[in-house]
Amino acid sequence: MVVQNIDKGKYPPATYSIYAPQIVSALDLKRFGNEYKGSCPNCGGTDRFWITDYQGEVKVNCRKCGDWKAIIEALRGLNVYPTKDETVVNFPETEEVHPYLTRKRIKQHNAEVDEGDLKIQIINSKGQIQGTQFIDENGKKKFNHGLQYKGCFSVVNGPITDFAYISEGWATACSVTEATGKPCVFALNASNITNVVEELKAVKPNAKLIIAGDNDEAGIKACEKAFSDHGVESIMPHGQGLDWNDVWIARGAEYTRKALEPKNVLDEVIFPDQAVAQIAKTYLVKGWLTENTISAVFGPSNVGKSFFALDLSWHIAANEMWLNSRVQGGSVVYLATEGGNSFQNRLVALRQQYQDHTDVKLAIRPSPINLFNAEEDIEKVEAIIREISKSHGQCKMLVIDTLSRATQGQMDENSNSEAAKFIMQLDGIRERTGVHIMLIAHSGKDTSKGLRGASSIRAAIDTEIELSFDEDTRIRTAIATKQRDMETGEMLNFILEVIHLGEDEDGDPVTTCVIREATDEEIKEVAKPRIKGKNQILFKQVFTQLRGEGKGAPNPSGAGWPDNAKFWCISEDTLQEHFIGKLVGVKKPQQTFKQTFDAMLANGHISINEGKIWFCGSDGKTSDKEKSEPF
Repeated sequence: MVVQNIDKGKYPPATYSIYAPQIVSALDLKRFGNEYKGSCPNCGGTDRFWITDYQGEVKVNCRKCGDWKAIIEALRGLNVYPTKDETVVNFPETEEVHPYLTRKRIKQHNAEVDEGDLKIQIINSKGQIQGTQFIDENGKKKFNHGLQYKGCFSVVNGPITDFAYISEGWATACSVTEATGKPCVFALNASNITNVVEELKAVKPNAKLIIAGDNDEAGIKACEKAFSDHGVESIMPHGQGLDWNDVWIARGAEYTRKALEPKNVLDEVIFPDQAVAQIAKTYLVKGWLTENTISAVFGPSNVGKSFFALDLSWHIAANEMWLNSRVQGGSVVYLATEGGNSFQNRLVALRQQYQDHTDVKLAIRPSPINLFNAEEDIEKVEAIIREISKSHGQCKMLVIDTLSRATQGQMDENSNSEAAKFIMQLDGIRERTGVHIMLIAHSGKDTSKGLRGASSIRAAIDTEIELSFDEDTRIRTAIATKQRDMETGEMLNFILEVIHLGEDEDGDPVTTCVIREATDEEIKEVAKPRIKGKNQILFKQVFTQLRGEGKGAPNPSGAGWPDNAKFWCISEDTLQEHFIGKLVGVKKPQQTFKQTFDAMLANGHISINEGKIWFCGSDGKTSDKEKSEPF
């Protein structure tokens, strides 16, 4: 047997009773015989990772990767395995009364020590002693011979007045009462819990009872029966196989106390006299995104959704103003399920664009994922969020780019029931991590109907940001079309600007894009009338063809001209000749040219000076290469 201890002496031992419950809870492992199994924190192998008890310490391995050293380091990263900075819950030092009490980290309470055993008296509902449980130093338990235990129990930290917990085991009862300060009834075993509930209700009809149940098959059945027969609710620890003493040892009193707090359905409602004005800042990006909600950025293909979302994510991660909107930043996890390593180029471009942003806590994961029905993937994402929060500060946002690729074809987007299941998975991630979740999605074939897919997705989303693209002006527009807790209508006009990163092995340029806010001049173009009708379209096509052939030149400077070399100009005669040459079956081609020319001039599409015509929009401007051409 290989002893699993990295740098022995530098780290505390991985005591099984302390660390196994933490690992089981963090990774949501399932019990199989003497082992707990689940997804490997190192390689992700499903149901190949296992932990077991070896001489009182945690032993781990994975039947897929077999790299137990890497697994231990991964568990340290999740803060569920001992590190140089001791993570064991510190309990007060006390004189040892009995080895079992020391191991379970509990006080003596109503137990006596008799010839090396703990003795706990068992009573009935009248308070009459019916027998005894004995617990030796190794934790072996036995009752006195002939005990008729049905309905019998022992009360830790009594008497019972208006409230009490009920547990299966005595050590669990002690842990519960030490955490909460409330009485806890030791019911002897799971099968006796319903009987104890019945007896207590008979003698304490006004007392509220809560079962602090064990999360195993027998414990779950007992809690279900107590609720079915008597309406008594239960609270069980998260993680199969755990009881509340496991939690007490692993997490300490404060965590256990909060986990055991009874939940009242009326805690979820607010009456008018209880309402308090919510004036604290809850936004991530003011006017656009709120904390711990779900948003969707959507639009047609190639509209720039990923570039938009990445720029927004960058500013949240940098805790910097996004354009004119305030930001309450934090770390961001971005799931890039399509686009692969191109996201590295985009990050390099953003780094160049925002050189004054020095501490950008943006983590990109460029690989596929299934958040619809793959529990191991959901666990992996939550583990990433927890680790990022630990090392880079609270994770504020999770971006899923795109919705369709994040379900790997397992979800029918048009099915309301399947979409509701997906939203439920996202809500679970939100509740467990506190992040805002941003979905990148496509609009439907009919863009007027908004986000593609089932209506249940649109109904569940708190914020919708729709992107559109004007082909003539090249301006993209983002509008907040739905806000659950803010006003709608925030709008951003932006341009995708090409960034040159270098050249590949063939000498070809390597580029990517960043977004920048459109200028006032560029925005004015959006309001201009569109080029329409076959003759106006032909006019522009002829101009574009001649320009591509090198006909014309940049405008000169002087009276009646724009700034020197700003626009590409072609002579009116040349344009007319080629325009008329492309007209088919037109009786008066010169007149058609003049009517087309006059209409485009009147609508501001073109200008003319000294017989030279240019297009006034951004697509009429000269490139750097064209500016070197003489008129």
